[in-house]
Amino acid sequence: MDPRIAFHALQPYRHRGPLVVAIEPDPTPERLGWWEEAAGPLAQAEAALLVWTPAGGPAALAPLAPQGPSVWILDAYLEPRACLSASTLETQLLQQVIAWIEGIQHECPE
Repeated sequence: MDPRIAFHALQPYRHRGPLVVAIEPDPTPERLGWWEEAAGPLAQAEAALLVWTPAGGPAALAPLAPQGPSVWILDAYLEPRACLSASTLETQLLQQVIAWIEGIQHECPE
């Protein structure tokens, strides 16, 4: 499945900047807590965060669950720019996501 089709369902979540979509097919409280803490630095980088779980989030993203856990970085037009593995949630992953966000903003300033 082309992820762009799934991301079209995110129009209500469209943001003036990049959108980070965390796909958590088997969420644990620890993993959800990590994303909750990551929301602050991502907001400081002017990106929005959407954490998809089987219990919540747009159903159109469900086909991406077998690829998860993963994190997709979308530009302000909801075009996918990167997909990173989120099998281990570490500071390095957050730094990679922020680097992608900064690159997108430098390339397409609003």
